[in-house]
Amino acid sequence: MKSINRLIVLTIVFNSLILIGAGHGIGFLGLIQILGPGEFFKGDYKFSLTGNYDDRLFTAATIATVGQIILLIAYFQKLQVNKFKVVYLGLLILFFSYFILTIDLFNATLDTFSFWGGAPFLVVSIFLLVRTIKNHTLTLN
Repeated sequence: MKSINRLIVLTIVFNSLILIGAGHGIGFLGLIQILGPGEFFKGDYKFSLTGNYDDRLFTAATIATVGQIILLIAYFQKLQVNKFKVVYLGLLILFFSYFILTIDLFNATLDTFSFWGGAPFLVVSIFLLVRTIKNHTLTLN
C-alpha cells in the first residue's frame, strides 16, 4: 500500500506541474488551479469543454482540482476496497481533465505543448492505475 500512496502523491504533483501556454509564456497547471478561481469570479475566465485552448484551460484546471482532491481522499483511505474505488474515480477525472486540455492535440501547438508537458503525469498515473489494478485483483483472490 505504501507504493500506491507514493504513486498517488506523485500523480497529484505531476498533474499540477503539467506545462501550459499562458499569455506570452509558459506556466504550470497548478498555477491556474490556485489563481483561477479568483479570476473566474472577476469574470476573466469561463468554462468550456470544446472552445479554444484558453477557454478550456480553466475548465481543465478546475476538473483536475476535483480529481486531485479525490486522490487525496484515497490516500487516507484505510479499507483497501474503498481505496481502489476512490483511486479509479480520481484517475478517471484527472484523465478527463488532461483530455480536455489536449483535445486539439494534432491541430494546435499549445495543445501539443501541454500534451508533452504532461507526459510525466501520464506515465506516473498509468503506473498508479496498473499498480492499483494489480493490488485490487490480488485482494479479490
